[in-house]
Amino acid sequence: MRTLTTTRWVLGLALGLGLASAACGGSSGTRRLQSGMKPTAPKLDPVKPAAMREYEAAMRAMRLGGPEAAQTAKARLQAAVEIDKSLWEAWHNLGVIETGEGNEDAAAAAFGKALAVNPANTPSRLARAEAYRRAGSTKDARSDYEVTLRELDSDDPLRKDAAARYASLLRDAGQYEPAIDVLRDTLRVSGASSRIYTELGLIYIAQKRLDLATLVLSRAKELDAKDPAVYNAQAILALRLGKGQEAFERFEYASSLDPRYHDARFNKAAVLLDAGDYQRAKAELSTIVEQKPDDLAAQVALGVAMRGLKDYPAARATWERVIKNGARRDPNRADALFNLALLKADFLEDVAGGKAELERYLQDAPSGHAKRQAADEKKKELGL
Repeated sequence: MRTLTTTRWVLGLALGLGLASAACGGSSGTRRLQSGMKPTAPKLDPVKPAAMREYEAAMRAMRLGGPEAAQTAKARLQAAVEIDKSLWEAWHNLGVIETGEGNEDAAAAAFGKALAVNPANTPSRLARAEAYRRAGSTKDARSDYEVTLRELDSDDPLRKDAAARYASLLRDAGQYEPAIDVLRDTLRVSGASSRIYTELGLIYIAQKRLDLATLVLSRAKELDAKDPAVYNAQAILALRLGKGQEAFERFEYASSLDPRYHDARFNKAAVLLDAGDYQRAKAELSTIVEQKPDDLAAQVALGVAMRGLKDYPAARATWERVIKNGARRDPNRADALFNLALLKADFLEDVAGGKAELERYLQDAPSGHAKRQAADEKKKELGL
């Protein structure tokens, strides 16, 4: 499992960008494109009336909500694009729903359909970048981020966010200097933001340049004293400095600023897991999973807590759900496969089952996954 997360940009990006809107204007059926679009957005033909009826029914289902809202909307949106494949708003919203369901490959494909019709819609490109990222397609994610940063105006509010997301992707890949270059360039052309300085602080923490991290995170706090991500990053810094109590206080404060900001709660749980306090870790992770059922990283960690509490059936079921629902190259799915292999081989005395899961891990896990070396050692131990 990931023992610590810094800024999990993947959580709800497409939903945060929002659903696209489309409407018929008067009897002419003129399309109304989403706001915030570049002037080069294409002029599109009017939407076919039957497709618009399906689209509006989908949006109505989402507004009304309820347990079946997403599935009802999804069926209606699929019907809409079957009637009129140029209805990019429907493709975008299908991507949003697929993202919420954890279907990253399908989400990326849907956002791609939206972009094929309307390449000027930046939210679709950013959402596709995140879908690619979660699916383990780092190269494709990088390409979308780079296109976005080239095309966005320097004063576009999305630019700073896109730069921070791209830098975090580079940081996860250990490409610290290119990530710093992205952030410095953004500061130069777009100005300062709390998010940019927070991400810069996280990179300096990863590089063990803790004095610089302290400096830039202080600047981030000056820019936005109510941003929970700042306190989450400061808590991580405190841990690196050996200040455990201060770290916990900052994680708590970050969570109090926004109860649905899960990074701080996840990180606190990771520290509890490392300390062997499985019961408290389980409570923190259960809260995340209840609020965000598609958070695969939290589910993997919850399985670790359950295993620590010797609730092996629950741990196994949790990891099997992650394996079933995660994209094939998703690092969280790989974490679940590795943990399931260990559970079977070391805890359930099911050596044959452990071997099978380990083989599946070695076949499916991304080449740079953190558990590759441990998996190779376990493979030798099991005689594979």
